[in-house]
Amino acid sequence: MQYEKLVELYGAKTDDELLRLRLGENELTHEASLALNAVLLKRGIASSDRLSSFRKEEEKRTERLSKNPGNLFLSFRFGIGRWYFGKVGRTFNPETRVERFKTTVFILILWFPLVPTGTYVIRKRAGFLSNRVPI
Repeated sequence: MQYEKLVELYGAKTDDELLRLRLGENELTHEASLALNAVLLKRGIASSDRLSSFRKEEEKRTERLSKNPGNLFLSFRFGIGRWYFGKVGRTFNPETRVERFKTTVFILILWFPLVPTGTYVIRKRAGFLSNRVPI
């Protein structure tokens, strides 16, 4: 791409998108890096202080996203989707009605859990009979 087209492309992006590109600047071509720097300077967000604070925010965001299992879904008709199995180390607080447990999310195919995608600590408000069911 030509420099002018890259400047136009980067000019349409948000500040956060530009700063994310700046964090991975070593993956850009020389021409793309120059265009990115020009747009950052034009917007006044090219300072190293701004970049370091954004880097910290991005690390926190990435950590928060890695702890989220995402939307679980299941097609009951075909038995295909993602679902969690197991409740290890389950604790229940009867005052707040909050239960906490560790579970593993699997990809299901034909109702069989085939591929584990991650283990997560879940904290949620307990259901109607949760504190009455023996463990």
